[in-house]
Amino acid sequence: MDGKKPYMILIFIQLMYTGFYVISKAAFDDGLSSYVFIVYRQAAASILLMPLAIIFERRSAPPLSFLLLLKVFMHAMVGITLSMIMYNIGLIYTSATVGSATSNTIPVITFFLALLLR
Repeated sequence: MDGKKPYMILIFIQLMYTGFYVISKAAFDDGLSSYVFIVYRQAAASILLMPLAIIFERRSAPPLSFLLLLKVFMHAMVGITLSMIMYNIGLIYTSATVGSATSNTIPVITFFLALLLR
């Protein structure tokens, strides 16, 4: 059973993503704004992950300067927030399949940004 555990976890994560795509498509069809949805999702993730970060990383975390916080904020905006905006726009105008395909373009965009900003 130990050899199958990583595969079971991967399947479970993919099922969670599938459920998220279907539920968010239903929410957008009912009139929820995509930007409000992103704010709710980011706030929920922050609330759920903050206690874990405090518990497990309190002693090993480096001191946070303003510049470091600014870098983390900019990486978060370009990374996951851009991905969610692209996914939501793709989902509003098309099906859940095309919406999930638009979020898969983030590695390509990241590559081109890395080329431009090196």
